[in-house]
Amino acid sequence: MHRRRFFSFAAGLAVLGCCGGCGGPDRPFTAMLTLIVPAARGHDWDPLARGMAAVAGAEGLVRAAGVENRPGGAAGAALEALASHGAPYGTPYGSRSGAPSGTASRERSARDPLSREPFSRDGRLLLAGMPAVAGAEIADTAAVVDSTTPLARLAGDWAALIVLPGSRLRSFEDLAALLRRDPGGLVMGGRLEGGSDHVLYGMIAKCLGADARLLQYAGYPAAADAVEALRDGRVGAILGSARSFTREIAAGRLRPLVVSSAERLPGIDAPTLMEMDVRLEYTDWCGVFGPRGMSPDDRDRAVALCDALDASPRWRSLCEAGGWSRIYLSGDDFRQWLSGETGRARDVLRDLGLLKAFATTCWGSCVRSHYM
Repeated sequence: MHRRRFFSFAAGLAVLGCCGGCGGPDRPFTAMLTLIVPAARGHDWDPLARGMAAVAGAEGLVRAAGVENRPGGAAGAALEALASHGAPYGTPYGSRSGAPSGTASRERSARDPLSREPFSRDGRLLLAGMPAVAGAEIADTAAVVDSTTPLARLAGDWAALIVLPGSRLRSFEDLAALLRRDPGGLVMGGRLEGGSDHVLYGMIAKCLGADARLLQYAGYPAAADAVEALRDGRVGAILGSARSFTREIAAGRLRPLVVSSAERLPGIDAPTLMEMDVRLEYTDWCGVFGPRGMSPDDRDRAVALCDALDASPRWRSLCEAGGWSRIYLSGDDFRQWLSGETGRARDVLRDLGLLKAFATTCWGSCVRSHYM
């Protein structure tokens, strides 16, 4: 249920040696790398994807790289694009069972028995995070961990809870007292319903022992829209990317109550949730996924590409400049973490009333989750 302790350890340079057909420093991992992003250009994780493509090319990890934007449907369009390229024998994205139709399988096999180009020639990967995981749960389609091949968790974005300078909420303690007394007494704003900000709000409430089923949340297309709603009085507080608020905070136009990081953030004079006795660390994470059913060789090659990227000084500099925290985890470790993350998200979404079944778990019994 609680989320993220996002800290990274740099992948060792030994990954560049690879094994079993993986590329090395003198050989690209793939001829063409296409990164599918479930967002419009310039939004959400698109800048990170473009930086990843640039670094991969500059480091010689790929011969060419590009970004394909597929906004819409809580990453549904992007997942469809990935599945249509890589689903073995026409396996449809969205099946909870994950089993392909026998007719579809036979028809696809007759048309295209190989089903996809090997990763070394045409590497198509998806960059996505919590919105995709939550979107699949809300839509009652196959979980992302099952409908893709999880490869690596790259980076994260710490959150901040913000109010106007004149707000009656003078501290996080005031907000906590309000949520315990009247969970629906405040409208919280943030990015789209069911996304990272909404999930974080549910987690905070649950950790405080408040009834998450009664929370009031207003979702907006972007953080700027949420800020506008805060100024207009449509919401009483907002959650969002801490780095997106730093200029407004410095100018005195917004006031932070708390941040979701493990330690206090530069330029934001606010305590962490842990300091406020909320045993929760949370970051809006971004991961790399391949098509479902990748061969072992293709998966190893794609993971090795991610390992080499994270070990790159260029990549580290890009993350630092963009304000993204490196929280690297790859291969089977990432898959195992994602399975747990999906379960925690499902519990919170259920309590928020966004799933078909309703049940409440973990009242005030939050524990910190380690993300290593």
